[in-house]
Amino acid sequence: MSQLKTRSIQQSVIQAKAVQSLRQVSCLQFTLMRVRHGAKHIYLNEQTQIARNGDLVIVPAGLEMTLSNQPDAHGYVCEVLQLDPKIIQFCRTAYPAAVQALQYTEPALCVKLSPVIARLWDELFAASHHGEAIELLEHRATGLLLGLVLAGFGGALFIDRGSPVVKRVQQQVLLQPGKEWTVEHMARHLHIGESTLRRQLGQEGSSFRKILEHVRLNTALGMIQTTTQPIGQIARQCGFASASRFSNRFHAHFGMKPLQLRASVM
Repeated sequence: MSQLKTRSIQQSVIQAKAVQSLRQVSCLQFTLMRVRHGAKHIYLNEQTQIARNGDLVIVPAGLEMTLSNQPDAHGYVCEVLQLDPKIIQFCRTAYPAAVQALQYTEPALCVKLSPVIARLWDELFAASHHGEAIELLEHRATGLLLGLVLAGFGGALFIDRGSPVVKRVQQQVLLQPGKEWTVEHMARHLHIGESTLRRQLGQEGSSFRKILEHVRLNTALGMIQTTTQPIGQIARQCGFASASRFSNRFHAHFGMKPLQLRASVM
């Protein structure tokens, strides 16, 4: 297999002891989630999809959804893998016939794991946790994706919902969410003019300020759920000068205050 030039495969675990109800949540990268305990309710397009113990959630980059993490007697535990977009593209290029066949299936966010896919998941998650070489992790990640494709799943990952400019801006902010970004700085990074950047983002139904806050809030959401860092520190790392302003914006966006969310985490 050719070597993939990716930054990393990120893995984390979300745990909760109380219900977490959140709206306007976006996964900023291609994301796979395996529910180990409890249930994840996803509300999308006036429909509810539920992933329970052992189910897999397949989320394309940029999809916005309302969700509820609901503990069972053992709490709520969800394993998360975020994949570099180049891994998705590599799988699409390496196995075009298999990926093409997915167009005839209904893209599903929540799927039941087969023994084969469960084994591929366990191997990749454990290898990522133990810091295995990135070349081997990429090989395992491609194998997991191929397993999903051959089972008729994963169509949601291979649907290109985003626009090139929005994605490029998102990725730049994601690398440095705490940076004092301006349109001028971003345009320089992307090697285009400020007016061109504003115009292209507007044509795609977005704006620089909207993307900046979107990435910062969702980055903070993940940090609150998966780390023990103080809320104020998370706010600063995600580019918010005031903890109170961060709390207000977080609550307005997700419908839950940062301290409420932290209190629900095990």
